[in-house]
Amino acid sequence: ECQRDMVQFWLESDTSCSWNKLIDALISINQSVLAEEIRNTYCHSSQNSPEKSLPISDSPEESLPISEQNVSVKKLKGRYRNHKPAQVDFPPVPKFSFTNLALIIDTTETSRSTFFFNTIQGSVDDVIETKVTITYEKLFECITSEKRIFLLEGRPGCGKTTLTRKISRDWGEGIILGFVKYLFLIPLRQFYSSPIIGLSNILQYFDLNDLEAEIKGNEGNGVCFIFDGLDEYSQKHTKDGQSWFEQLLRGEVLTSSITIITSRPNASVELRESVHTRGEVLGFLKKQIEEYIDTSYPTNPSKACEIKAYLCNHQNIQHMCYVPLHLVMILFIYDSCQEQKVALPKTETDVYNLFTVMSLVRYYRKLGKKVVLRDLQSLPSSELSLFLRICKL
Repeated sequence: ECQRDMVQFWLESDTSCSWNKLIDALISINQSVLAEEIRNTYCHSSQNSPEKSLPISDSPEESLPISEQNVSVKKLKGRYRNHKPAQVDFPPVPKFSFTNLALIIDTTETSRSTFFFNTIQGSVDDVIETKVTITYEKLFECITSEKRIFLLEGRPGCGKTTLTRKISRDWGEGIILGFVKYLFLIPLRQFYSSPIIGLSNILQYFDLNDLEAEIKGNEGNGVCFIFDGLDEYSQKHTKDGQSWFEQLLRGEVLTSSITIITSRPNASVELRESVHTRGEVLGFLKKQIEEYIDTSYPTNPSKACEIKAYLCNHQNIQHMCYVPLHLVMILFIYDSCQEQKVALPKTETDVYNLFTVMSLVRYYRKLGKKVVLRDLQSLPSSELSLFLRICKL
């Protein structure tokens, strides 16, 4: 009964484990004698007896009361549990689903290795054939107390942002990173015009300013920062290499925290020598392309089969689907072409043209206008002129 009550308290407290939290839990269920015994046995000698430390967390005593800690943790976890698969609603993606991405990890001692020369910059087929992928679950075996700084690179549309949202959502649901007390997913595009000059900027973004003293006092122990889109962070903020943000990325401040950074390869060259682990998001493989299509049409398997057959007959378009964003676009085009009775694309150029046309149709419908467009030349002259001026920009 004592164990059951303590476990119930632990689940409701929703925090990572430490000796001090275990003592608080025991006191809350009237087990003061056992709490005092643990305090005398472990807390006073933990520095000299590492084998007695609690294996699932080595975090020091928290500076905030448990009730206040719970509010902050639950606020963060609640934020991530409500995450959609993508940041935006268009192009449409299946709700509450995640298709595993193809991930690879650099296992060499230096980033300037064969891995460096075989990055995503090669052709899609070369990339898929020459790289060995790992699963989403294996990704977290690369994050340890010794390997705290993790760089994930990938070209546009390959799924980096979706992956970070998956990680934060799974943490919010208690599936992964159980040793992390606070996880902060920071989309760097939100800080394009105003740089991150300190921890306070990040906490202010989450409306959790009261955590600053605790996090600094613990040197970031139990904290995970995920910075999504280094390529979208203005270079003028990082030109001298001495800003607080750059020091955090190099592990020079908050030295016990975990940092995950995503970026396009061309924006993270200078960071590669500072990170502990470097990985790459490749996007989808053929099996994952099929899985995503099936997930997109759960109640219409025959349509999913039609789309797979269409891609098999158009290998050039199927190769585009290795990039998840392209696959999402192609599914949108396929549905729209059937509805508008327009011929399906046969070339990559057709894909981009039709995506533009069908997006405009969607725009007109949101305005309450019923329009049938078969190509850009079908646009009214006034709007075609505006569209062409925007293209020139």
